[in-house]
Amino acid sequence: MPAWAPAIQRSFMLRLMLLRHAKSNSIPGVADLQRPLAERGYREAELVGQYLVAQQLKPELTIVSSATRTQQTWTHLSAAFDTPVKKITEERIYESSVDNIVHVIRNIEPGPRVVLVIGHNPGLYLTTQYLSGEGDEDALERLEMGFPPASLTVMDFDVDAWELVGKGGGRLLRFETPGTMVG
Repeated sequence: MPAWAPAIQRSFMLRLMLLRHAKSNSIPGVADLQRPLAERGYREAELVGQYLVAQQLKPELTIVSSATRTQQTWTHLSAAFDTPVKKITEERIYESSVDNIVHVIRNIEPGPRVVLVIGHNPGLYLTTQYLSGEGDEDALERLEMGFPPASLTVMDFDVDAWELVGKGGGRLLRFETPGTMVG
C-alpha cells in the first residue's frame, strides 16, 4: 500500500434492533397467534419504517415472529424502504423466552451486520436487559418504564459473529417509542 493511502479500518461491530410489534387488536374468538394490528398499529408500523430510513438504520436482515401482528408490522414498516430487505419468519420467537430469542440471534448466518428482530413482550424487553451491558443513560432509564407496542431498541456489539453475542455484551444506543420517533 502506498504511504499516502489511508489505512482501512475494519469494524467488526454488529447492530441488533429489537422491535415489539405495533398495537394489535384483541378479538373474541380469534387465537392470539392470529391477532391483527389495530388501525393505530398500522400507523405505528409506518412510523417505525420512516424512522429507520430517516436515521439510516435500515436492516440487512429481518427476523419476524410467525404471529399475524408481527408479520403485518413488518409489511407496513418495510414499505418505507427503497429496496427489499431479506426477511425470515421464525416461529421460535413467538411469545418466547430470552434463551430462545438469544439462541435465534446467535444462529444468524454470517453476512448481515444489521439485523432487526420483530417479536413480542415480555421477551424482547427481557432480551434487551439481558444483552445490554452498558448504554445511553436516557435510553436505559426510559426502558425501565416499559416496552409499549412499536418500541425499538438499537444495540451495538463489538464482535464479528452473531454466535458471540452474549449477556451484557451489547451497548444500548437507543430506546424509541412511537412518541420519541416523532419528536
